[in-house]
Amino acid sequence: MKRNTKSALTNKKGGLLVSSVFYRLKTLVYLVSLLCLFFSFAPGVFAAYPQRNINWILTSAPGGGTDAWGRKLASVMERTLGRRIILNNMVGAGGATGTVHVWQARHDGYTLSTANDSTPSFAVMTGMQQTMSSNWEFFIAGGSPGVLSVNTESGFKDFSTLLEEARRQPGRIKVASAAGSVWFVQAAVLDRYCGLPLGSVPIAGTQPAILSCVAGETTAVIASIGEVADFVRAGRLIPLVTMKDKDYELEGFGTIPSILTYLPAYEPFLPLKQWQGFMVPVNTPDNVKAVLHDAFVAAMESQEMEDFRMSNHAVFYNLTGKEALDFAARSESVTSWLLYEMNLAQHSPEKFGIPRP
Repeated sequence: MKRNTKSALTNKKGGLLVSSVFYRLKTLVYLVSLLCLFFSFAPGVFAAYPQRNINWILTSAPGGGTDAWGRKLASVMERTLGRRIILNNMVGAGGATGTVHVWQARHDGYTLSTANDSTPSFAVMTGMQQTMSSNWEFFIAGGSPGVLSVNTESGFKDFSTLLEEARRQPGRIKVASAAGSVWFVQAAVLDRYCGLPLGSVPIAGTQPAILSCVAGETTAVIASIGEVADFVRAGRLIPLVTMKDKDYELEGFGTIPSILTYLPAYEPFLPLKQWQGFMVPVNTPDNVKAVLHDAFVAAMESQEMEDFRMSNHAVFYNLTGKEALDFAARSESVTSWLLYEMNLAQHSPEKFGIPRP
C-alpha cells in the first residue's frame, strides 16, 4: 500500500500552523499577565493621586512636638490633596518601628512616615538599614530651639547653680529627654564633652519626658521651647538655658541665656537642632512625590502654618528634594558618629557607609 505523502505533509504543516498560533496566544496571555502584575504593584504611576485617604505614621507618643507638627501639617495639606490624612502614633525603638512599618508597606504614597531629628539615629541605634537617609525622600518643615528646664521646686533658679551642683555630685541630677532625639544627644554631649555630668534618663517621647520633670521624677528636661512654653507659663518649669548661640526672649518669662554663656565648649555642637517633617520611600512614583511636594509647599505658605510657627516659637526650614536630603544626611552623619563615639550606639556608622562629619 502506497503512503499518501501529500496528505502527511499537509497534516504536518497544519500541525505546525496550529502550534504556532497556540504559542503566540500563550505569549500574549503571558505578556498581559505581566502587565496586570506591574499595574497592581505600581498603581500610582498611571492613576491620579490620591485616589483614597492617606495614612501618616507618627513615630512618637501623642502630645509632643513631632505629634503637633505632624497633625498641623497634615490638616493643612489635606486641603490641597482633597483627601483625608489619617494619623496614627506608632512608638517603639525610638521611632524606628514606625518608619520600618512604612518601608514595608507599598511604596505608593498612601503611607507616610514622620521625619525628624530622631530619624538620623535609627540605623546605628537599631541596625535597621531601611531607615538610612539615602532610602527616603524628605519634606522638612522646621523646628524649635531647645531649652534645658528644671522643675520649679528643684531649687535651681539659674544654670550656674545647677552646673556647680552637678559637678559636685556627678550623675545625681537627672535630666529627661526623648530617647534617640536631638535632645538625648545634647544631654550626652553636655556630659561627655562639656563637663556637665547629669544623669541621662531617656524616655519614649518628648511629652512623657517633660511630664516626668513636671512630676518631679527627674530634675531637668531638654526639649524645644515650643513644647515647654505652656509649662513655663503655668509655673511648672523654669528654663535655664537655650541650646543655641544666642539668648532667647520668651514672652511672659523674659530672657533665657545661651548655653555658651556658661559652657563655651558646646559651640562645635550648635548644628544639633530639632527638625520636623515627613518622608516617603525614595522609589515612590515621581508623580506621587510631585503631588506631595505641591501640597507641602502650599501648606508651608499658608497663614495657618505661619500662626503655628509663631505659637511654637519655631523656625521654618521648608526643604524638599536634594536640599532636604543633604540636610538629613548631614544630620545623620553628625548624630550617628556622636552616638557611636560616646558608646551610645549599637552599631558603627561605618557598617552603613555613613561618612564622618
